[in-house]
Amino acid sequence: MKQRWIRTVLGLILTFVMLIPVIQGDRLELLERFEYDLYDLRLRQFLSEEKDPRIVIVDVDEKSLATEGRWPWNRAKLALMLDQLFDQYGVAIVGFDMVFSEADQSVDLSALKQLALESEGKTLDQLIEKLNSDAIFSKAIADRPVVLGYLFDRSLKKLQIGHPGSPVISDDERLDRLPIPEASGIISSLNELHSVSVWNGFFDNPMVDSDGVYRRVPVIQRYEENYYPSLALSMLLALFGEESVTSVIESDVTGKQDALVAVDAAGVRIPVDQHGAVLVPYRGPQGSFPYISATDVIRGAADAEQLEGAIILVGTSAAGLLDLRVTPMSNRYSGVEVHANILSGMLDERIQHQPDYTLGVELIQLIVSGLLLSLIIPRVSVLTSTLFTLVWVALLVGANLYAWQQMFWVIPLGYTLILVSVLYLFQQTTGYFFEARNIAQLATQFGQYIPPEVVEELSEQDQSVQLSGENREMSVFFSDVRGFTSLSEQLNPQQLTRLMNIYLTGMTQIIHEQRGTVDKYIGDAVMAFWGAPLKDENHARNALNSAMKMLDALPELNKQLEQEGLPTVDVGMGINSGPMNVGNMGSSFRMAYTVMGDAVNLASRLEGLTKYYGTPLLVSGEVVSLVPEYSYRKLDRVQVKGRSEPVDIYEPICLREACTTQQKSSIELFSSAIAAYVQKEWVLAEERFGQFLLDHPDDKMTRIYLHRIAEFKDVPPTADWRGVYSHTSK
Repeated sequence: MKQRWIRTVLGLILTFVMLIPVIQGDRLELLERFEYDLYDLRLRQFLSEEKDPRIVIVDVDEKSLATEGRWPWNRAKLALMLDQLFDQYGVAIVGFDMVFSEADQSVDLSALKQLALESEGKTLDQLIEKLNSDAIFSKAIADRPVVLGYLFDRSLKKLQIGHPGSPVISDDERLDRLPIPEASGIISSLNELHSVSVWNGFFDNPMVDSDGVYRRVPVIQRYEENYYPSLALSMLLALFGEESVTSVIESDVTGKQDALVAVDAAGVRIPVDQHGAVLVPYRGPQGSFPYISATDVIRGAADAEQLEGAIILVGTSAAGLLDLRVTPMSNRYSGVEVHANILSGMLDERIQHQPDYTLGVELIQLIVSGLLLSLIIPRVSVLTSTLFTLVWVALLVGANLYAWQQMFWVIPLGYTLILVSVLYLFQQTTGYFFEARNIAQLATQFGQYIPPEVVEELSEQDQSVQLSGENREMSVFFSDVRGFTSLSEQLNPQQLTRLMNIYLTGMTQIIHEQRGTVDKYIGDAVMAFWGAPLKDENHARNALNSAMKMLDALPELNKQLEQEGLPTVDVGMGINSGPMNVGNMGSSFRMAYTVMGDAVNLASRLEGLTKYYGTPLLVSGEVVSLVPEYSYRKLDRVQVKGRSEPVDIYEPICLREACTTQQKSSIELFSSAIAAYVQKEWVLAEERFGQFLLDHPDDKMTRIYLHRIAEFKDVPPTADWRGVYSHTSK
């Protein structure tokens, strides 16, 4: 009974922990991606197989480019296309998913020749002026329901090319408080074109999801304290002859928080979120609307029946024109068809949306799921709990799909399914461990002699395999508290014990977080290794990350010591990577899982050398080669006691991507000074070390080199000297 209540309480605690990121709105990106995938899956499950004949896309496709020439075309050709659409085919409205921000300098040579024959005595400039394609295009737009596209700019340049036309919502105090996308600049069509077009709409999307997929598109954006419509919304207004929309804002139960829930345009209620965005109501896969090649329209070869009374969107699908988007339907989806889907959804009032109380619904899902699984699973068998969990998941999914299909509600489901899965696995796992508590107790007792990681592997493999010595590529770490002897003399036994407990607990926690194994504590010293008993391909990286995190954590740890009236500590650390022997070593009286070898000895020597070099951390060249993402300062090439081969020693500075320009310059200057020193160019080396010392007056290593140079000037080294310094003590 006690075990059941323990499992229930733990399940409720786990539920509460998983509620926190939902309430705070700070979910992990991985969970967001899972929610996106579930949204896309639902979207694809309810696609229509029928095309929407009301909206026709006049496509600048490969065929059009091959027939009419490369893009952009002379705008007289676009004017001809508009005349064809309205006069010959009788379309209802035309929208351009493109911007005409620059004057058209091109001239149709064939038209120029024909005009020259018909207009004798005219100069070339007069003839060209008569063929002004922008004027011709402007005339074709005038007094027709044509919607021109533009895009807002968010760069630091704050481009101001043209203007967006008339806003659909003037300055609104309530909207100003909402997180509606705001632009700093604009790139729109020529004023000559804008002046004859009543309707204009933006086609940029500042709300692409984190995975680069077009799921949401704003229908309004803020610019210079006014609100302007998207291309699809502007076309809806043009279709009904309207020029403005009404924002539908509701207050929460307190009356203090406003929420934008919809936009009313020409009597059509368009549900939006707080950002003024709609979830794109994709009708189907690519090609859910009739496509007609632009060249067929220009040359009068299009299907008249298909175009009569249709809503026309002019866009591009040719690959070279870069208007392909990543959508839940396809990785190469025509951008103009995104606008067509939004307009179609507006006309049908078929737009999926998240009600402003969506968060409350999701929280109820999570709380009920947590309560049910935490209360029921600990009290029933594995089979019964599995069946119950499957039934509950089926109910959740069924209710979610009903809300999606019948009410167009998009209720988040991913986090609830993750909670159900985690709770199910957690409850089954804790049940298993409670049932196997005798084995766990034995493992705990055995774990007093060897690290817990070994116990875990022993439960999966043979003991002989685990405890026999083997040679592995690993990383080993040593650290030591500086001046520990004098510290211990100042403290009574209780204070000394408290100081070491605080220090060792903080350091050990970091080692464990980085998948390291603490080998032993030797008084104030810590020895740890990576790569055993579990193999770790990133052993050097994890070891170095641990050391850097320890150095970062030391100031906070010292604050805690000061608060308790204890002295602060400084440390020295050394890390080396290489082949070493690992296994259960000792005697018949006492065994220990540890590492031995020359690589281990070198790490210990590096820790000792930190006193000499005045740095808290030293690593070998092997570590540098295995962890290239850090920037290092090469300090010296030395021959340590007990080792015949010289080794390069380095001081890690920071992650390369986090290094400042000053740090990079300092490393380069120090490296150039070392190079001059090795080449016996004493004057140059002394000059560069002097420059380095100006910015780093407390750098002990620089003073060491200046002292060595002074000695070498008096007593030059031998001819075969290669910059190696011999340390005769440990």
